[in-house]
Order: sequence, then C-alpha cells, then structure tokens
Amino acid sequence: MSRRGDPRRFLAILVIGFAPIVAVGAAAHAQPRRQDAVARTTIGSGGPLAECNAAAGAGTVTDSGIAACTRAIERGRLARPDLATTHVNRGVLHLRRRAGEAALADFDAALAINAEFAEAHLNRGAALVLLHQPGPAVAAITQALGFGVREPHKAYFNRGAAREALGDLRGAYEDYSTALEIQPNWDPAEAELQRFVRARREHLAQVIGVNDPGAQAQP
Repeated sequence: MSRRGDPRRFLAILVIGFAPIVAVGAAAHAQPRRQDAVARTTIGSGGPLAECNAAAGAGTVTDSGIAACTRAIERGRLARPDLATTHVNRGVLHLRRRAGEAALADFDAALAINAEFAEAHLNRGAALVLLHQPGPAVAAITQALGFGVREPHKAYFNRGAAREALGDLRGAYEDYSTALEIQPNWDPAEAELQRFVRARREHLAQVIGVNDPGAQAQP
C-alpha cells in the first residue's frame, strides 16, 4: 500500500490554509484559531493589501493576485504582523501554482517576523512536501499544531500525507483519522481512510490466495 517516493499523488491531496487579515495592524498570532477557509476580512475597500488577501481567500491564483501581494510587501508600509500575513498569502498563491521554492521563501520570511505564526508553519509543511521533503514537512506541520493552527484538521491531513510519503503508514492512518474526528464527514479524510481499508482488504485477499492452492484453481 505504501507509495513512498510518489510525490504527484500527495500534491493532489494537500490542503492549503491561507491567513486572512482581520484588521489592519492586527497581530497575526491573535487571529481566531479556527474559522472557515474563506476570506473574513475587514481591511477596507481597496489597495494591494486587500486585493492580496482576497486573492488568497478566493481559492484560485492569478498573476494580478501575486502582483498585488508583491506591491503590498514592497511598499514598506505594512506593520510587521500584516507583513508576515501578506508573505503567507503570497506563499499560498505560489503553492497553488506548485512553485515550491517561491512559496517556501515567503513562509520563511513570515516566520522570520513571527516564529509562532501557525499558518506559516502549516503551509511551509505543504511546500516541503511539494519539494519532496516529507521529513521536514512533518516537523513543520507538527510545529503548526503546537502553535494552534486555525484549522487543525488540515494540518493533521497534510501531516498524514507527509508521513505516508515517508512510509509511516500507521502514523498516516492516525493523522487521517484525527482529521476526520475534528471535521466529521470531511471528504478528503474519508477518502484516504477508505483507501487504507480497501488496500488492507486487497492485501489480505492476496495473502489468502497465495497460501490457498485451491483458491488459485478457481476460474
């Protein structure tokens, strides 16, 4: 059942959490710990900061969204918490394009400002999986959980993917199960757990067939 060394599958199932700015100047680490992954922003009616935040929350990625984040960063007018959040949001946009190195650079920049920024650690873990580094990804996502990431079910899910990439099937199963406990009826976690059960059944059927010569003779 192990697919260690198959990064393409894990890119498909990683879930990304952006960091909405609640108000200009609000500390990133003081944001609500758990909320929906849609924008809940009250930062005003325009400007590159608002455009960047909206782009990250939209679930898509465009050149204009990345450019807005870059303008907000390069203007040099942001308070440090908002600067960290903007780096995370630009990193999220890079992640959606699977630009792992660029995303990682933004998450590292955010953590240089606020080392306890849980969403930066979470998405840094996703970038590391994208870059075929599941071991460091597990460490980064574990840090995110320790700092109180807003959507822990996503963190457990991504850590499960990283652990599975390492061949740690027990750890992966436990993380997928925890994600589903936190977020019942969540399709991504349910699909992964069903896959584990299906693979186990297929393995047992194969073992029985090998050990039962009579079974092999069946049409």
